[in-house]
Amino acid sequence: MKTLKIVIIITIALSITSCSRIKEDNSVLMKDVNDSLLVINIPSASCGNCQKVIEEGLQNVRGVKQSLLNLNTKNVSVVYNPNMASSELITKAVTQLIYKIPCK
Repeated sequence: MKTLKIVIIITIALSITSCSRIKEDNSVLMKDVNDSLLVINIPSASCGNCQKVIEEGLQNVRGVKQSLLNLNTKNVSVVYNPNMASSELITKAVTQLIYKIPCK
């Protein structure tokens, strides 16, 4: 009986902290006239931790001004200065960041 209670408690705890929980996001992209926009699909992104890894990782890419990962569509939108970064560079950075996200 005690083992069953422990299993139930662990199951509840895991469901509460699960990667499948998606919070509502009201973030807005800010794009200037000279900026470029790149949208990349990340099918494995499923939680706030995935979002944090991708968005914070992209902030370290020279020329990236802003990035937003929409967990419902699984798309990351990246606003960048095309004189400082290229779509190929950003795509490569996203590919590397995907290996760091917790949901696989």
